Amino acid sequence: MARADAKLKPAKAARVGQAIASLDIGSSKITCLIGRYDPASKSGFTFLGGGRQQSRGFDGGSIRDMEALERSIRLAVEDAERQAGERIEQVILGITGAKVACEFVAAVSDIGGREVTRKDLKKLHGNALGKVNPKQREILSAHPVLYKLDDQEGIKDPAGMIGERLSVLLSVITAPRTLVRNLVECVGRAHLHVDRIIPSAVASGAGTLIDDEMEHGAVCIDMGSGVTAACAFINGAPAWLGLVPAGGANVTGDIAQGIGTTFAAAERMKTIHGHADSNSPGMAERVEVARLGDDGRLNASRLARGEIAAIIGPRIEEIFEYAGETLANSELRNIMPRRTVLTGGASQLPGVREIAGRVLKQPVRLGKPVDADTLGETHANPVFSTAAGLLSYEFRGFTDVARAGKASDSGVATGKNGLFSRILRWLNENF
Repeated sequence: MARADAKLKPAKAARVGQAIASLDIGSSKITCLIGRYDPASKSGFTFLGGGRQQSRGFDGGSIRDMEALERSIRLAVEDAERQAGERIEQVILGITGAKVACEFVAAVSDIGGREVTRKDLKKLHGNALGKVNPKQREILSAHPVLYKLDDQEGIKDPAGMIGERLSVLLSVITAPRTLVRNLVECVGRAHLHVDRIIPSAVASGAGTLIDDEMEHGAVCIDMGSGVTAACAFINGAPAWLGLVPAGGANVTGDIAQGIGTTFAAAERMKTIHGHADSNSPGMAERVEVARLGDDGRLNASRLARGEIAAIIGPRIEEIFEYAGETLANSELRNIMPRRTVLTGGASQLPGVREIAGRVLKQPVRLGKPVDADTLGETHANPVFSTAAGLLSYEFRGFTDVARAGKASDSGVATGKNGLFSRILRWLNENF
């Protein structure tokens, strides 16, 4: 077997007509979408087919069983290939989990009163990336959040501008190197090469937010099974990522414990009868549920829907309270967007959006893939938001400098006034 890192191939330029595939590995499901590069399409690809399988061997961002995970990947990919009528050899991989982290680094360059060139930006990005302490971690993506040229702040793209000193603040997302290598190895065992790895939270935003939300700012909260991930987009770029180590599986577990049933029966109960608001109409209706009897077997029983909602609601509220605290404690809290888009399987539970709006105290909408027209009815739902975002990531126009490499340290810009200076000073004092 070849080394895991040998399977991680460098990104290739998109070619018209070339097959493209995404693979999103989550705690409860694995999704695979296959398309074909098409710059003429608004999504950047034409859709061919997709597959979905229950995830086994992967839990909360950790691999528990390599063989089980490999089988799940194979089945999802085979489903997609069968529907697409296309055999794939490489994938864009989404990675998630509580150990995926975001940090900020900054750098400054002397421009000398001339025009800022792309070469200057590349060097500046490299200098900033050089400040990242590896600590056995892999850089997945790095996006410029803010530029400052002399006294001008909040610049989106300084290329072509004239000034003396140029500063940048980069948002860098990393994951444990062992997790990355093991995932690449597992995908490799399924006879697939990993073209590149993208944080699933970023891909969810890329697949769900509309252009106006990207440009003017929004937070995408992806409610997965094991992890709830929040990614803030500012000035058209993924600027921050935060994670809550709880999701839909925790809700299912609460139902199983509270009612006394199996996890599978609780999941079905949640899907069919679940609601996050016990004060909603129809909560007095009695529904049939399965409970464990004294003999350890499931027996039919009846229960008011409000009793199920009374279990679900507090956990959903707790998840958003943690998400709100994470947003409030972010280094970018002063410029954090004030609108939220929910996606992911757990977001489809009735009443979730209302709880999110109440807890977060901001407008909330339910999101589905923006490429819904391209994906078709079957795959145009929040379950495939991340996989769709992985497919269209390269065409969203993000400046991802993760491959710029490392360069010599040029120092962190400091100043007395302005949000940019305050953020840099905070980073300098605390790291």
